[in-house]
Amino acid sequence: MMAKESEDEDQITDVVSHAEMRAMLWGRQREKNVSDNSMSSKADDQVTSHRAERPTSLSEEWKELKRLRSTDGTPENLNMGPPKTHTKGSVWKNFVALCTGLMLAFMSFLPLRNIQTSIFSDYYLGTISLGLIYGSFVIGCMISPWLVQNARPKGLILLSLISHVFFVTSNLFPSFWTLLPMSVLFGFFQAPLWSVQELLIGSYGTSYSTITGIRIERSIHQFQSVFVVFCHTAQILGNLMQSITLRFDDNYSHAKIPTEKNHITICNNSSMCQEEFHVTYDGDFGQKFMRYFAEDFEKLDYLQILKLFYLCLACCSVILIGCCLRKPDIIINKRKTPFWDKICDVSSFFRTKTFLMLGLLMTFTGMQQAIVISDVTKMYGTNTLGLGMIGYIMMCYGTSQLAMLLIIEKLQKRLKPVVFVLKGFLVTQGLLLVLYIWEPRSDSVYSILGFMSLWGAVDAVWQSQVQGILVSSAARKEPAVICYRVCQGVGLCVVFFSSIVLSLLYKVCLIGSTLVLGVIGYLVMEVSNNPVTPQENRAFSV
Repeated sequence: MMAKESEDEDQITDVVSHAEMRAMLWGRQREKNVSDNSMSSKADDQVTSHRAERPTSLSEEWKELKRLRSTDGTPENLNMGPPKTHTKGSVWKNFVALCTGLMLAFMSFLPLRNIQTSIFSDYYLGTISLGLIYGSFVIGCMISPWLVQNARPKGLILLSLISHVFFVTSNLFPSFWTLLPMSVLFGFFQAPLWSVQELLIGSYGTSYSTITGIRIERSIHQFQSVFVVFCHTAQILGNLMQSITLRFDDNYSHAKIPTEKNHITICNNSSMCQEEFHVTYDGDFGQKFMRYFAEDFEKLDYLQILKLFYLCLACCSVILIGCCLRKPDIIINKRKTPFWDKICDVSSFFRTKTFLMLGLLMTFTGMQQAIVISDVTKMYGTNTLGLGMIGYIMMCYGTSQLAMLLIIEKLQKRLKPVVFVLKGFLVTQGLLLVLYIWEPRSDSVYSILGFMSLWGAVDAVWQSQVQGILVSSAARKEPAVICYRVCQGVGLCVVFFSSIVLSLLYKVCLIGSTLVLGVIGYLVMEVSNNPVTPQENRAFSV
């Protein structure tokens, strides 16, 4: 295969092909210079020296694309279009298949994540499961650049979606021996999934730009915006389906009174399990199967049915990606980086000034998400309104989050990030204070929904602004984004594992103090990057 590729490269003459343009856009440098007998030696030297410089930003890549289009100078080369195999329809088809498959996978995970601490409260099984998910996610983030470079993108996506299937299956048969290992596997493969989807979106944006002729930055931003809408739609629809299903069951429609019971019921065909579910087990497979989906043969357990529905969604996502997503139209750097060198390249960002100033603020974005997932859903959902209301609560959270992201995109050019950060700081501190002192009643439905909507809007402010500030301040985007995910995972792990030993007061103080120190670090960075120069004293005039 490599020999054939080298022969094809030797046959290229003076015409710059579409594949070469895409190779330059993705950073692959040709090992051999293109020889052209009709061009002068001076032009050859200019082309060779220009190719030796690798583009470092999207604007430079766009200039490089236009330069390659006009290299020959002939009318045929100036009007050169994309190959017939790549059209706008094929690009959008692959992109929609990717978004739909991931949306189905997120619909099976996000609603289950929101009720983990409520349905698996004995021995803190749900809390430990969430902590292991994001702990392995941190490890996966450090390894994901090497995995993405050495594995096929579609293969990594399929592995991640299969881990979704295993995780949902473990929720059907929960125990320490099923849920915790699958949580570790699931969290680890989430990291390369996010890296691969960014690579694919860049590929689709580049292909669409070469076909339509629009600016490459605008094209990639368009695909990113559509993907964000799909992700938040998954959260909205998944939580809506959860509440609609659980509201049919009276056991999940009312508040659950907290108890001090600390055990996990594990059914292994014992007599105690038979008495609890009111079934007589005689070894028949049908009765063994029904035991997991019904309390008795007359009344169904809608929570188990909901988990089975999520399992079907996860399987559909695997089938859709495997059948409908074609081989990605991307060209990755052929020069492989050793594993340890890649780890050192990523970890080098942790020693930069940008990380020292923004590290705590990035960690806070994960901590405030964790307290919503672990404490708010359990206190205001399960213990106050019932398990069936958690879906509606988180649906308001996700809807408000999506709406605020769209509003911020419109206001981003008019308001500076420091304005969003300071306003978000004040609102978040108020939300943490209300979380500790407010004890809602069962008739405070609209107050709780409004409270969660406000929290979702603030979370959108932090997610968009912190990531935007980080990317604009960092010299290299890839290590900065990986660092952002690592810090988020660390913040989530800290809150989840601290929930085992700390009360709500101490967790609120921990998150609030992290926010204060993080905002101080950001303001110091803002002042150091944009120092305020004093104005000259003007002469006194009457």
